[in-house]
Amino acid sequence: MGKRNSRLKLTLALTSAGLALFSVIGLLLWSEGQLSGRAFWEGLEDAIITLMGEYPDKPRTVTGRVLQLVLLVFGTFIFGAIIGKISSFFVTRAIWKQRAVKQFKNHIILCNWNSKAMNIVQQLLEANQDQPRDIVVVSAAAVEDQGELADRDDVHFVQADPTHHATLEKLQAPQAKAVILLADEESVGPDEKNALIALAIKHLEQIPGQQKDIHVIAELVNLDRRRHLQEAGVDEVVSARDYSSGIIAQSAMFRNMSVVYQQLLTYSDDTNEFYFIEPSKYPTQFRGKSFPELSQLISEHSAVHPENPLLLLGIKRSNGEILLNPKRDCFQWLEGNDSLIVMAFRNIDRIP
Repeated sequence: MGKRNSRLKLTLALTSAGLALFSVIGLLLWSEGQLSGRAFWEGLEDAIITLMGEYPDKPRTVTGRVLQLVLLVFGTFIFGAIIGKISSFFVTRAIWKQRAVKQFKNHIILCNWNSKAMNIVQQLLEANQDQPRDIVVVSAAAVEDQGELADRDDVHFVQADPTHHATLEKLQAPQAKAVILLADEESVGPDEKNALIALAIKHLEQIPGQQKDIHVIAELVNLDRRRHLQEAGVDEVVSARDYSSGIIAQSAMFRNMSVVYQQLLTYSDDTNEFYFIEPSKYPTQFRGKSFPELSQLISEHSAVHPENPLLLLGIKRSNGEILLNPKRDCFQWLEGNDSLIVMAFRNIDRIP
């Protein structure tokens, strides 16, 4: 009933406005003596031009001038209302899109956007081909050059301040697989900004019912700020300067060593990468085995799976300690909560 009354009122209003408009135009033509012949069409043309907000030839009579002014005001209101409706449509649509944020889970959040961001997102997409996951990019400044990422359904760009708790909560940060904090190259203190984001993330961990351990990786610019980020709650601090100096030194000692690192750090079907195999993904009989025994078991598995051969490189202890090619006095046997570190062409779902 309410909708019917609204439609009736709208119809009456439009009809009344139309009749008023035609009446004013008719009176204007009558006052100027333009009700017939060529003068009629010239007068009608002048009336339409007036409605568009322009000033045509000035009417000869005082009545005509008053009516022309009425048409000018009437046209201003009409076109203002039309433009307002169009603007309202697009604003409402934008707000609707903003509110219709997807409910993310097991996704990756990337805070801030810099020169490395595009390559990082592409690497993440390449790494998750078998099990696609959403990647959410949140930046205070609009990301103008989104390239081919703009057409992807699994990459989402959100313009918001990542230092705010509400922004991270809206993007379901507690449900994320990881949160990456890139250095904001436009910021005076990029490390300090990332520390604020990390603190906001750790605040979410204190909310009842939320995930208690959100994995946070941060890019470090100033080496003196490493401790600040760690104390803010960052789990892994990555400095390109640290890695580059080591790679340069090793490349000086061993020719083409940089190519080895480049392949290991690039996700593709033709290169090897490092992977963790969690305890639930390898046979229980692996437990209690020494590193040489584990290497033999992995080699046997690779022999029957030549499409994705594995190479055992080390062990990740339950406390996070990494042991690469461990000596016997550092590693006696595999414990129940240890993970395997392997090199392979693709991620491994399970070792049967």
